[in-house]
Amino acid sequence: MRIPFLRSGGRRSAVSERLGGLFLTDNYSNGALDGGQCLSSEGGMGIEQRLPPAVVGVYDKPQAFLGGEKLLVVHDGKVIYDGQQLGEVTEGPKTVARVGRRIVIFPDKLYVDEKKGELLPMEAEVSGVGFVFGSNTISKNGGEPWPFRSGDAVEISGCSVHPGNDLTLIVRKTEGQVLTFDDNAFDEGTETGEVTVARRVPSLEVMCESGNRLWGCAGDTIYASKPGDPLNFYVYDGLSTDSYALGVGSGGFTACGQYGSHVIFFKEDTACKIYGTRPSNYQLMTTRIPGVAKGCAGTLWVDSEDMYYFGGGGLYAYSGGVPRLLSAQLGFIKAEEACGGVWKGKYYLSVKGLGTLVYDIAASKWLPWGPEEGVGMARTDGGMFMLERGGRLLQLDEGQDGEEWSARLRPFKDGDNRHVTYLSLVIDARPEDRAWMAVEVSFDGGAFKQLALFDGRHRGIRPVYLPPNRGQRLAVRLKGRGRCPVYAIERIFKLGSETE
Repeated sequence: MRIPFLRSGGRRSAVSERLGGLFLTDNYSNGALDGGQCLSSEGGMGIEQRLPPAVVGVYDKPQAFLGGEKLLVVHDGKVIYDGQQLGEVTEGPKTVARVGRRIVIFPDKLYVDEKKGELLPMEAEVSGVGFVFGSNTISKNGGEPWPFRSGDAVEISGCSVHPGNDLTLIVRKTEGQVLTFDDNAFDEGTETGEVTVARRVPSLEVMCESGNRLWGCAGDTIYASKPGDPLNFYVYDGLSTDSYALGVGSGGFTACGQYGSHVIFFKEDTACKIYGTRPSNYQLMTTRIPGVAKGCAGTLWVDSEDMYYFGGGGLYAYSGGVPRLLSAQLGFIKAEEACGGVWKGKYYLSVKGLGTLVYDIAASKWLPWGPEEGVGMARTDGGMFMLERGGRLLQLDEGQDGEEWSARLRPFKDGDNRHVTYLSLVIDARPEDRAWMAVEVSFDGGAFKQLALFDGRHRGIRPVYLPPNRGQRLAVRLKGRGRCPVYAIERIFKLGSETE
């Protein structure tokens, strides 16, 4: 009788030292993860637990968040600056930006005066009957002084006796009840109807600071305020300190930010770049590149030489040319709302409905940081903060160790389409005092079973013997509490034939 020859690889071993790193597409390498929580990459190539965040405040119904020297939180209709309530706003999400010592809040058109600690309106308006027009003045009878400053651009409307006085002009001086403008600005006389003098601000949808100006867009128009003065968008004096406006033909802007010496206004598939140093030499260049996804303006973050943002294809890094996709190994991620920021060489991406992922920029590695969902991230001199959708204000890396964590590795590919008998695992793990880690395995998609438990008494290399098995895929899941870095996993196995 002929005995068929069965090829067998005998006893073999394979070590996965490059552990960790989410890889959700099929071309992964052994050691990749397909899930987990509370992981980061503080020390190298293994599976490591994050430094937990600390809860430093709770804010109901968060609406906006901004860092700097002091934190600004808008929540439940209240404006909180450095822990103090300054005033109230309407319901709904807000867009905020800082120019000098002012923080502007849209669509309410309010600003925080950081020097005075006050919440004030950006626009100002005075209406009345009997305004007297001189050749270069407007006078009113009594009441509060004019709420304008020298250099403000004001819109004058409602003139019926002299309709030609309906103009937009620059205030040169304010004194009590008298506004002074350029010489021979008006037809002289007294208006019998109601006249309105107002400082207007466009209803900006996205905005940022660049060159000490507030930049933003409303509809299909890009605006820039006077330098250092986010309250004035209509000053046209023929000077380098003028405001600026440019129609671009269509709206749909999703975010804007400063990169290097220029400002970029993003749509989902377009970037409008404005170069120059003053209104007379500003130039617009439009390019078709992956832009910022709608609802993801909070992911725009500049660090070192890169601008990071979440677009239709995932997380991108822009360095002046074609953006680089950084999240190809995660497959397609859809985000209706997301925010992010860079801290200690890592980009934190928080997506509504998904939680927070962290991208190690130097190692090009993604990890599941935690279930927290942020509405904003901000950095101060004291650290990095995330405002959760549920209202908790978290300070990264400042919590206490001892939280639960997990890491689910993708099935190991050891058989090259041949049957495999796994004999044991050899795991290099270093649990700290009062920390522990359970080792669970699954064969060919079956249920996970716990086979070993590591604690502070078992530090270093330790074998985990496997029950009888024969298949093609081994999956490992680690979970525990406290800090327990895992540096390597070795698999010891035998290869069978292609069919037996």
